This record gives sequence, structure tokens and C-alpha cells, in this order.
Amino acid sequence: MARVKNHLQFGIMQKLYQGSGCISVLPQILKKEGWKRVMLIADPGLYQAGVIKPVEDLLESAENVEYILFKNIRPNPEAVTIETEALPAAHEFKADVLLAVGGGSTIDTAKGVSIVGDTDAHVMDFSGWPPSKPIPHKTYPIIAVPTTAGTGSEVCRNAVICDRDGFKLVLMHDSILPAYALMDPDFLAGLPFPIAAATAMDAFTHALESYTNMNANDFTEMFSLRALELIGEAIRPFVANPAVDKWADMMSRGCTYAGFSLGIASIGQDHVITHPMSEEPFHMPHGDACGMVLPAVVEWNGLGCREKYRRAYNAITKKNISEGDFDVQMLVDWVAELNRDLHIAGDKSFEDWGYNDGEVLQLMLRHPIFNNKDATPNAACSYPRVTRMKDFEYLIRLTNEYSKRER
Repeated sequence: MARVKNHLQFGIMQKLYQGSGCISVLPQILKKEGWKRVMLIADPGLYQAGVIKPVEDLLESAENVEYILFKNIRPNPEAVTIETEALPAAHEFKADVLLAVGGGSTIDTAKGVSIVGDTDAHVMDFSGWPPSKPIPHKTYPIIAVPTTAGTGSEVCRNAVICDRDGFKLVLMHDSILPAYALMDPDFLAGLPFPIAAATAMDAFTHALESYTNMNANDFTEMFSLRALELIGEAIRPFVANPAVDKWADMMSRGCTYAGFSLGIASIGQDHVITHPMSEEPFHMPHGDACGMVLPAVVEWNGLGCREKYRRAYNAITKKNISEGDFDVQMLVDWVAELNRDLHIAGDKSFEDWGYNDGEVLQLMLRHPIFNNKDATPNAACSYPRVTRMKDFEYLIRLTNEYSKRER
């Protein structure tokens, strides 16, 4: 029998609820699954603001359910915090399930707890573990309730966690895909402008990069394009007022659809470059970094995916630009204008955040995410244009130039 060279990977291995008020199904889920001991992992700012109160009310009303609260969530989840604080709490409580309510950092913290499970292993022991290879111990199931329309972590099997040296690394495994995800746009209503802008830009970048990734297939492209349609229309009015039901719902769906694609097709060079941008000397929010890098990456990739960029541009603008009339610079300009409108990175240039073409550039290039100097870094990603170390150096320099033009 001839070897099959290409095959589609698609499907959704979880139960999803999306729409206003869908958080109300939580007690039904717990009863159906027999989960009686819940570890609530919650964003501390949201807890202080009272956003978590409706979730606690549902837990308290649920029959035979007990819960504990863990809210020491770092903006970039740390393996050491998970291992020394969150895991011991889960073990002592004998949790049946993790309920993560918050943004990507909260859900990724839950994923770090989940993958270690009932063992005394270290989180980073599972870095590089094949995504479909069984984990030889019990892991914790997760119910994810996102409070931003950004990371898509609730519907993908990836987690970004800092190792003990402070480097952001990616865990990827089927076992940390949340068993349930409740995407309730009502939780988005109180997002401050900078957070709404940064997380929405992250979702937009996921949609665009997963669409142009060489691993994309019919399933992922369908969701990527629909995400681009929804986000392209909703992103500006949503950031201006996340309490408007229409825009919140569109962004919630757009983020989810981009997350489907991200989990299968993966991302692009933008997300590689943004890893060191969350560390010294920048400490830039991830979504802001995505927006800052994106114009340079689109310009670079244009040689390899011009037609896909045309379709993406038509999806986000609702235009019908023909192949002969489209120029990649049109998409570059659209992204640059979006950065200005959303005040991405606080309207500051890369240099304002601490970048220079000397020692800081070299510090970025030493990040473990650039893991092979002789080949395309992060080889699990298939970029539309081959991008080696010298090319990433060029892209970082170009990002700096774009960031100055946009201010």
C-alpha cells in the first residue's frame, strides 16, 4: 500500500459553550462528571473587582461541591510558583477538577498544574513531550472560563510557562486541553482599554498566523478566515466599549475560532519574536508585542503567501480586492493603522521599551525559543517563508523601524 504523504488533522476534543450567560451550565457539568472537589484558579485582579463572585455563587449553589481558591497568578506563569504553591494546594485538597477563570496566564497556570497531576514531577519535565504520547499518570481535568478575547488557551493544547531561569517556553499536550470551555462574553464587559486592546490583538495575530502557516488545512483555514471576519469588524468598537453585547460576542467567537486553528496549524514568526519581548529588559504585555512585531512579519512573509494575505485582507475589511490589485503593503498598512488606533504598546517605540541594535538584540537572539542556529528556529512551525537566525535578526531590526514610524 502506498504511503499517505498528506492527511488532515481536525476535530474538537472537548465540550464547548459560547454565548451570554453560558457560565450557568457550570453546576450541570460538575454533576454530570461527578466532580465534587473543585480548585478554583482565578485572576487576582478579577477576584478583587468582584468578577469571580458569580462563579463562586454557582459553586456554592452546586450540590455536594466543595472548592478552594488559588489566585497567585503571575502575568507570565512561572513553573516555580506552580510547583511550590499551586500543586501542593491541589494535592492537599485532593482536587477532582481545576476551574480556571481569567486570561491566558490563569488558564496556562491551570495547565501547568494539570500536566504534573498527582505526581511530584517538575512542570518543565514535560517540555518537548510529544503532544499525543500518553502521560503515565493521572492529570487534572480543566474547565476553562476565559475573561479576555485574546489567547484562545481555552481551546488549544498549548501552555506558555516560564522556566526557573525566567525563559518563556511552550508545553504542548492533549492532556492539558480543557475538557470544557465556557466562553461567556459577559465576562469581557469590564476590560480596561489597554488589556482589551492587547488581548484582542493577540487573537487577531493568532487568526492571521494560523491561516498562513504551512500546516494549515481545510478545517483550520475555515476557522481562521471566520475569525478574521469577526475580529476585523469588531476589534475597534470592542476595545472602545467591551460592554456592548454585539462586539463582545463577536470577539469571543473570533478568539475561539482562532484558537482552534492555532492548536492545530500553529503560529508564525511573530510569536517567536514576542517570547523574549516579555522578559528583560522589556516586560512588554504579550498582545502589545504581537502588534508591534506584526507589520514586519507580514512584509517579510508576503513573498511566500501573497494570495492568502489577499484573502485575509478581504476578510477583515469586507472588501473584494482582486488578485491583480492587491499589494501586501495594503495589509501591512492596515495592521499599522490598527496599532495606532488601539494605542498598542502604549504608543511607545521599541527603543522606548528598552531595545537597541547592540547588546539587547543579541540578548533576544540568545533566547531558547531560537533553538537551532543552522535551521529555521522553532521547527515545529512551518512559516510561509523560510526564516533563519539572520532573518530573525533582520525582522527584529525591522520591527524597531516600524515601531518608530507608527508613533
